[in-house]
Amino acid sequence: MFDGVLLIFIGLAAAYGALVVFAWLLADAMIFPVPPSTYTDVPGQPKLPSPDGNTITAVFLPNPAASHVLLFCHGNKMDLGKADERLQLFRAHGWEVFAFDYPGYGTSTGTPSEAGCHASLAAAYAYLTKIKGISPEKIVLYGLSLGSGPAIDLASREPVGGLILEGAFLSAFRVVTHWKLLPWDRFDNIAKIGRVHVPLLSIHAREDRTVPFFHGQKLYATHPGPKQHLWVSDAHHNNILEASPLAYWDAIERFRLSLAPAQPSA
Repeated sequence: MFDGVLLIFIGLAAAYGALVVFAWLLADAMIFPVPPSTYTDVPGQPKLPSPDGNTITAVFLPNPAASHVLLFCHGNKMDLGKADERLQLFRAHGWEVFAFDYPGYGTSTGTPSEAGCHASLAAAYAYLTKIKGISPEKIVLYGLSLGSGPAIDLASREPVGGLILEGAFLSAFRVVTHWKLLPWDRFDNIAKIGRVHVPLLSIHAREDRTVPFFHGQKLYATHPGPKQHLWVSDAHHNNILEASPLAYWDAIERFRLSLAPAQPSA
């Protein structure tokens, strides 16, 4: 009997070891399925120097009537070309908009990684605050799926005016494992959201099969600051806006109007 228990223990240990090695070697390839670029650069397109040495491609959609700037962090199967329609809609709904591509996406240089995503958002934030002179409380971060990782990370460390999450996950590995099984993780959002105190709008589809609904619920419950949510029925990970446009834009507008008036930029 003892030998049988020992064999089971050895088998479990071997399986866990294999999981650790698999995650270590293949995690980035699974998290970042980089699509071919869907756009080419245009004259005057912002090119941002990233702290990690990469050059980050960005787009700025000005709106003189806007009270806030939406700093958009897109998902892992998008680039600025695929995001363009959504970005234009944000501007039409009263926002000034700034978006960027992660390393290796679109025409940004480098190879995608968690650190690269954080560095590219840091470059975008520095561009808005230092080059454009926009006050931090006027900046609202929007993290879509993968983009929730860099958005939550920045909001936990730097001053911003608000945070919108759509299809956000507890951590990258827990999208697959449900529970925390490994000694490290990628984009550990649940460990950081408790340090985010700015207003939050959380958007999630109840029938999401990619990032199950409980991820959004848990992040929302853990956030300690003022918050609103939109839980969408009869929608999945990638079609919330298409499935429920009136509820989506109503939630976005109510959230924008609830934010404290931003101070004039320098």
